[in-house]
Amino acid sequence: MTEPLLLLLLVAVVAVPALLLARSRRRLGGAVRRTERLEIWASPRGWRVLGAAPEVLGRWRCPPFTAPEREVDDAVAGPYRGREATSFRLETAPPREVTHVLTVELRVDAPVAQMMTDGVPVDELGAAGGAWLSERAPTGLSLRVERGALVGWLPGEPLLTELDRYLDVLVDVAETLERLR
Repeated sequence: MTEPLLLLLLVAVVAVPALLLARSRRRLGGAVRRTERLEIWASPRGWRVLGAAPEVLGRWRCPPFTAPEREVDDAVAGPYRGREATSFRLETAPPREVTHVLTVELRVDAPVAQMMTDGVPVDELGAAGGAWLSERAPTGLSLRVERGALVGWLPGEPLLTELDRYLDVLVDVAETLERLR
């Protein structure tokens, strides 16, 4: 082998693992910083950081929760207006999509029902119910009743600055459902 080719091969053998290690460390460092930020946000509210929360995988039987590959992180849980609530980041593939998921507990048994998909209320709610929900819901919200919870999801990264507004919508819907039962 020629000397320049040998030198290039040596650099590749050393540089590639070094780059992969640096990338991995940066990713781990980012996860630690995210967890620290979540702790700072959650602690004063009496919430707890759950992190990966694998127990929520497979809980609901509709997309995006049924994607072949799914991963939960940045999960937090705690009381909100007297109910247990959660917020987490769901990443699915293929294709890669990130979804902000929110849940609030229901205090009555309710059948499985899709109430809103991508910001559009289902016809079964009627004009008045659909209008009421549309006025309150953030753009792109999907809502579903399943397994003792009202679950909502929005495309994109979780926005903790908007979490109270989003959870207010879910709790208002939960209270309305419970009055109807």
